[in-house]
Amino acid sequence: MKRKRLNRLPWLVIVFTLLIAACSSSTADEITSEEPPPQPSNTPLPTTISPTSTRTRRPTNTPPQTGPLATAAALGKGITIVPPTQIGGSEAVIIADDDYVGIFDQAWNIVKANYVRDNYNGVDWDAIYDEYLPLAEDVQSSEELWDLLADLILELGDSHSRFVPPSRMEAEFGVAVGDSGDPRPWTGINVWPAKEDEVMMIWCVTPGGPAARAGLDRGDHILAVDGEPMLRGEEGFTRAQRIAVIFGTGGDTATLTVQQGPDQAPRDVVVGLAFVGGCDGWGHFLISEDPRIGYIRAANYGGDASSLIKSALADMEADGPLDGLIFDQRHNPGGNSDQSIGVFTEGLVGTVGSLREGKTRTIYRIRGPVEWNEETPMVVLTDGNSHSAADYFPAAIQYLGRAPILGMPSAGNTEGINSFGLADGTLIRLAWTTLVMEDGTILEGVGVIPDIRVPLGDWGLKLTPYDVQLQAAIDYLLDLLN
Repeated sequence: MKRKRLNRLPWLVIVFTLLIAACSSSTADEITSEEPPPQPSNTPLPTTISPTSTRTRRPTNTPPQTGPLATAAALGKGITIVPPTQIGGSEAVIIADDDYVGIFDQAWNIVKANYVRDNYNGVDWDAIYDEYLPLAEDVQSSEELWDLLADLILELGDSHSRFVPPSRMEAEFGVAVGDSGDPRPWTGINVWPAKEDEVMMIWCVTPGGPAARAGLDRGDHILAVDGEPMLRGEEGFTRAQRIAVIFGTGGDTATLTVQQGPDQAPRDVVVGLAFVGGCDGWGHFLISEDPRIGYIRAANYGGDASSLIKSALADMEADGPLDGLIFDQRHNPGGNSDQSIGVFTEGLVGTVGSLREGKTRTIYRIRGPVEWNEETPMVVLTDGNSHSAADYFPAAIQYLGRAPILGMPSAGNTEGINSFGLADGTLIRLAWTTLVMEDGTILEGVGVIPDIRVPLGDWGLKLTPYDVQLQAAIDYLLDLLN
């Protein structure tokens, strides 16, 4: 007998609010990038750097955990999770972790009640239930159920929403699920292509790491890994391709086919794997003394981002005020940029919330007073890998008229993601809010369109001493100030 759809009255919704929100948006919803590959992290440090140096730390160990333990560990990383929902009614009962049809029903109802758009992107969600219920009734194992739930969420056609089985906890939250709690050895290469990139290029190389010792550098092209070509598909490069560059495809080394310049022939480079720290951290330096032009590299919008910005500004202004500032947030995965925006400007930007009929939206306002100033000329660098809070930052700066945006359109990843727990300890990561600008513009899927469009190009990162986008920002300020 088929199981009928159940009208569900949510159980007492317990939201675990954590002290450290690693990736929260302006309305406390989590804003996440599409799927950055797992990489050893680096700690933001308020330090003066040269244009080619960064400060890093060694990755820490994480105990191996799966299922509900992995969910608990994810909470410890600063993620807010809504726990498993009960079957509704006055006689509500907890769904057993081996009730496969019940868990499917639970997942379907979570989307039905919470997805950001009540038209489900044009999908008939009731018809999806009728299509998937017989499949759920035939499920014989947790693994089969997880495959089914992954397909269910994919029906939304939303790149942000996804089902998270135990095997994906490491990629999602940094929770190790292998036989060892040790961090994974890697090549020391940060590669996460922006949406406009036609080739797989190295964004940064960890100083002293295997790739650096092999002679690889920022801007080099990765053409193949262990003989497998790195070809861009219609939707860009895949997560599997990115992970292959970072961790190899097996064994103690990775053979990378690279091209290091437009006039150089491709060659194979054998790169070892090692336990080394991350790269591409926070930094700042003076680009020019006369006029005094400062540069800040914002690697993320973690909880201390605004403090790092103010510390960098104070350091660069120790011997005199800046005449201009370049704020580089390219390849920034997000976090919460509200306080960082407040360093430079204030005002009403738009609203954040669900697009469902009858839902109340929250006013998105950057509250003053401005912590630096609103007069010093500045320019903000973006690219197609500026995600979530790094969409919000240039959107607010541009809309409030504080500074022009230079580079390429940001990622357009403005949906707030909430984590909904299922009865077996797995998760649904579901888009349930989005940003709408005060003029009605929706940035989701589009991004912030730069005032000054400057493509990086195939070899733009290889230019010295500054890449093509950074040099364009310098030229803009010099023209403005002279």
